[in-house]
Amino acid sequence: MKNRKSVFARIIAAMLAIVMIFSFAACKNNDESKLPDAEKITLPEKKVAILVAPEAQYPEDYRAAQELAAKYPDNIVVKEYPDSRILVAGNPQIMTLSEELAADPSIGTIIYARATQFTLNAIAFAKAKNPNIKTICIEPEESIDNIAQAADLVLCADWSAAAKDIVANAKEQGAKHFVVFSLNRHISENNMLANANAAIEAACKEQGISYVYDNGVDPNWAAKIKGAQDYIKEAVARLELNNKIEGSDVALFSTDSSVQSTLVEIAKQKGMIYVAPSFPTAYNGAGEVYEAAKPAEIKDVDAYIKALKEAVKADTESKARISVYNFPLAATLLEGAVYCAFDILNGTTNSENLAENVISRLNQAADEKKFTAAAYNVGLNNAFAAYCPGFEVIK
Repeated sequence: MKNRKSVFARIIAAMLAIVMIFSFAACKNNDESKLPDAEKITLPEKKVAILVAPEAQYPEDYRAAQELAAKYPDNIVVKEYPDSRILVAGNPQIMTLSEELAADPSIGTIIYARATQFTLNAIAFAKAKNPNIKTICIEPEESIDNIAQAADLVLCADWSAAAKDIVANAKEQGAKHFVVFSLNRHISENNMLANANAAIEAACKEQGISYVYDNGVDPNWAAKIKGAQDYIKEAVARLELNNKIEGSDVALFSTDSSVQSTLVEIAKQKGMIYVAPSFPTAYNGAGEVYEAAKPAEIKDVDAYIKALKEAVKADTESKARISVYNFPLAATLLEGAVYCAFDILNGTTNSENLAENVISRLNQAADEKKFTAAAYNVGLNNAFAAYCPGFEVIK
């Protein structure tokens, strides 16, 4: 009798477990069905291609592209081109890959995860092959005005907001001088970067910090990346010698991604401040110098910062004051771009509702209350800027 009761109890427990599993699944399905229509993802018939630079150049963009391709394996393809800062003979691969992708009838949109050099030419190659191909550019390194005329959609960082955040963080770290290294190609050919520089200068004035500008060596010149990095070392010594900067309370910043590791090394030697990389991300700059394991998901910036802090702490000889940006802006912009690409291919986003839908998709990708997205400026109807405040002191 005891055994029968035991068996009966086990049967009842198993049945209850099954009921609970189905109830949980039903609840989950109900939750998903309650998503607002604007947040639902409808997969298009045509695929989206993402063009990315190598992980060593832009790790957040690269990993975000791979993760999105894994999430939507039938709808996204990823193609990698060589480091855009290293010029070689012949057409850059970003151009030839664009042409190949545009010729593929299964591809409906090309997203340039970072619109590096030659993206304008790449779009021209793609459009020549297929006039109906859609293109989305993120954080253009060429003229944003020209890129916006060539592309269907442009997404970038809100540098007016980022500049204030960067300089305020430098102030908190004790900065009395803020040095900006840039290039003629950046400042004179891309008003987005010129405006970023102007915003930094204005923020320095507001914070009572001495602003110093120095025009660096373009890594595209004959001296290449090493020449650009060597120039930064010489320039800091020259600024000290000429009394443009004094002591160690100096924040170092550059719009050139190829010199970020150099700025960190100088900060380590001189006790200066490395406040932010050329684009708001946790993964460039300090991440290029210190070996810290990247998280399983690139958006998990908190896990990465924890690992980075341990790596920096282990460097007992470093005198640097180091900060990193603690929001995955590059990954968010790319995810938002993918959602927008799906909508454009499905015909649910067009010129009439572009602003409303793009901003909605960016906010969906961000999932953060402090995140903001808005039109870049009045003159560019298809360009949008986004940002989320936040820097964290590593040391």
